[in-house]
Amino acid sequence: MRFTVLGAFRILLAAVFILSVCTPTPAQESQIDTLADQIAASLSHAKLKTVMVFDFDEPDELDGLGQKLAADFRAALARSAHGIQVGDRAKLLEILQKRNYGPFGVGTGDIACWLLQETNVEVTIIGNVSKEKSGLKISVQAFRVRDTHRVAKLMTSMPLTEDLKAFIGKSEKGGLTALPIAGKDGYSTPQCISCPPAAFSQQAIAHKYQGMVLLAVTVDENGNAKNIAVVKSESFGLTEQAIAAVRKWRFKPATGPGGKPAVVRVPVQVVFHLY
Repeated sequence: MRFTVLGAFRILLAAVFILSVCTPTPAQESQIDTLADQIAASLSHAKLKTVMVFDFDEPDELDGLGQKLAADFRAALARSAHGIQVGDRAKLLEILQKRNYGPFGVGTGDIACWLLQETNVEVTIIGNVSKEKSGLKISVQAFRVRDTHRVAKLMTSMPLTEDLKAFIGKSEKGGLTALPIAGKDGYSTPQCISCPPAAFSQQAIAHKYQGMVLLAVTVDENGNAKNIAVVKSESFGLTEQAIAAVRKWRFKPATGPGGKPAVVRVPVQVVFHLY
């Protein structure tokens, strides 16, 4: 009888051990699922259904995690109970390539919405990953493409597990032949060395109108501004004045990972103040 009891105890102990090993611990899936469901609920409330999710931005030390977490977020968003239609990343890469943008470091909702203006996508989602003592902090924002209105902003934290660590340094750019983004992937940001303010248009002065024009600009290895695209425009000729001014600006060019001058894409704000 002792043998039987002892044997049963060993079996029970083994079963407990197996359960303790196999039972899933709270991991990134639960936080990402919760975050995606909350965003999906906000979009559903706003009667928005079609979404494009950019790869999440992350510091160089976490390179690769942004793509992984964005992929998990896309999947969680697609399987939420709110009927959200999530655009394919391959389609997003095609759009970015046409605009001379890479998939990383889009940075602002204005630029993300501008990149999707010629599509049928209703909402763009950008995210940011940062490192903190307890693990990772993830911030996600959703913007309505037609007017850049922010629909939702949410944050969550999660542990930096060994599974996630395996993705660090393994970002896949998919052979994208786009220009690098200033301040990302070892590229510095161009510094303005001759950037006089843009002149007000007569129409803006007459209407006492002021505002801010946001441009996406290519700065070449000689510090010249080229391929200027409008991300956020203003009325009464201010957009045209901003473009005319930036075309004449001169920069100290960005440098690449090897320390040599490099061509980069950079957002430029031109602010108009009357007083």
